[in-house]
Amino acid sequence: MRKMCQSHTVQKKESISDEWFSSLQYLNAKIDDLTISNSFLDSASEFGGANNATINALGWKADKLSDFAIKGNSKHITDSLEWFTDVPISIKDKDGKTVTATGNFTRIDNGEPELMLCLGMIWIRKVQGVLDPNKNQF
Repeated sequence: MRKMCQSHTVQKKESISDEWFSSLQYLNAKIDDLTISNSFLDSASEFGGANNATINALGWKADKLSDFAIKGNSKHITDSLEWFTDVPISIKDKDGKTVTATGNFTRIDNGEPELMLCLGMIWIRKVQGVLDPNKNQF
């Protein structure tokens, strides 16, 4: 799950010319009444994730513990702490069209206070044909 574990600011400083970084599509996600401005679609990630700050702000309770590490890049490895299953996430495109899909998310500790949400390839596949993430419509 490549560089998901770092914030947009850190990633930008470390990887200006990085192909992965330029392939991210940034969103302004909202879950319940919480706006998560550091949200993105990541077609290189197989699953979604949220950091401690986001999980704590939402007050989510984990469905189960997890016990694997995520290698973000050569300098950063984080533990996947917990799983949240069947979480509905809605996004709205520039034309006001909203699409909702459920997904499983892992809680990570990236050590940053900024809220972060990553929607990985599994979530993207669920909305394929409804929204085209390659067209930068968000």
